[in-house]
Amino acid sequence: MPPKSVPSIAKFVAKLNRRQPLSHVENAALLALPVETHRYAAFHDILRDGGRPERCTMVEDGLISRHRILRDGARQILAFHMPGDMIDLQAMLMPVLDHALHAHTPTLTVSVAHDDLMALTARHPAIARALWFDTLADAAIAREWTVNVGRRSAQARTAHLLLEFATRLDTPAGRGDFELPVTQAGMADALGLTHVHTNRMIQWLRARRYIRTVGRRVTIENWEEMRKLSGFDPGYLTPEGPRTMAEDGA
Repeated sequence: MPPKSVPSIAKFVAKLNRRQPLSHVENAALLALPVETHRYAAFHDILRDGGRPERCTMVEDGLISRHRILRDGARQILAFHMPGDMIDLQAMLMPVLDHALHAHTPTLTVSVAHDDLMALTARHPAIARALWFDTLADAAIAREWTVNVGRRSAQARTAHLLLEFATRLDTPAGRGDFELPVTQAGMADALGLTHVHTNRMIQWLRARRYIRTVGRRVTIENWEEMRKLSGFDPGYLTPEGPRTMAEDGA
C-alpha cells in the first residue's frame, strides 16, 4: 500500500510561490508548521458570525464560502474558496469573525494555529509579505464581486460568476468545462438574486448557446460572447500578473 500523505499546507505554499518565490528555508519553515485536519459534510456551517477562531484554515479539498446572514434570514455569499485557498488569514489580527463560513460540498481542511503563524512571520519577513499579499489578492476579488452585484445586469453577473468558476476550476485553463460545485440556491446567494431569477438567467444563457449544462456539468460554449456580456477580465484573480506557460507546467 502507498504511504499515507502527511497533512500540510502544501497547496497554499505552492500558491504563495507562484506569486513570489520564497527561499528553500522559508518554504521548509511553512511546511513544518504543525497542522490539524477536519472533514465537513456538504452544507455544514464551519464557523458562525461572531466566532473567535484560533486557527487559520486552508481548503484542501471541496468548496467553502464566506457569507453574512441578514436579520430576515437572507444570505449574501461574499466569496468562494477553493483548494489551496487560506480563507481566514485576517482572523490572526481580527479576533472576532464578522462573517460565517459554510461548506458547499464534502470538504477537507487543514488549519494552523494563529500563534504558530504569528511566530513564523516574526522570524521570516518574506513570509509575512507573502501572507499580506494573499489577503490583498482576496481583496481584489472582493472588489470585483462588489462591482458584479452592484452594477452589472442579472445576465451579466451570472455570466461573470460562471466565467470565474471556469477560470478557477478548469484544467487546462480556457477549456471552459467544469463541474459546478454549488447549487443554484448558492449561486443566487452569491449573485444577490432569487433562486427563481438565477434559474431564468441560466436558461437565458443556455437559450443563446453561451453555455451548455448537463446536471451540474457546465460547458462554456461561447467564451468571447460571455466575456463581452459580463466584462469579465481574469486579471483580478491573479493580481501578481499573468502566469507563464512554464509556471503552468507547459
